[in-house]
Amino acid sequence: MVGSIANLYNSIENLNESFIQPNKAKETLLKPIPSVGISSVPLLLKEDSKTDRKFYRCSTQAKKCLYRVSDYPNAICPQCKRTMTTVVPYVSPPGEQASSTEGGFVKGVVTYMVMDNLVVKPMSAISSTITLLNKFNVVDVGTLRREEVTLGMEEALTLLKASLRSKKVLTEVFRKCW
Repeated sequence: MVGSIANLYNSIENLNESFIQPNKAKETLLKPIPSVGISSVPLLLKEDSKTDRKFYRCSTQAKKCLYRVSDYPNAICPQCKRTMTTVVPYVSPPGEQASSTEGGFVKGVVTYMVMDNLVVKPMSAISSTITLLNKFNVVDVGTLRREEVTLGMEEALTLLKASLRSKKVLTEVFRKCW
């Protein structure tokens, strides 16, 4: 496979289960099942929490309309053709209620290192640092620096494009920042 996307896939595939959130499965990321409409794999974390979800039904009390809901306010009820404006409270499934408050698939207490070729590894402070310093022949530790970047949709798309064609993804994408 060209680029570095295979390295990212292999990193997830080889990640020990102990690093994954208890209510998540890495197979969900590795082999997503396409669905019509709403994605069954929430790959992007949303700003709002799941408990802030709002669903709407039409204001008619007719039985034929009570079980039709929409997540879009002002949708038109397919049965009675009225606007769906009545808020229906969202109750999350038991698995979501008991899950960690951390978002995503991996546990937040672990620091992960992402290499230039998109290999991702959990990082133990001492041993991996010494191994990497030796691997890259770093003699002067003072030349190293930590970079924090903020990713939005545009940066994510740039990363995706670079990961499909480059072996030095992070250098290519973030070169202008340094």
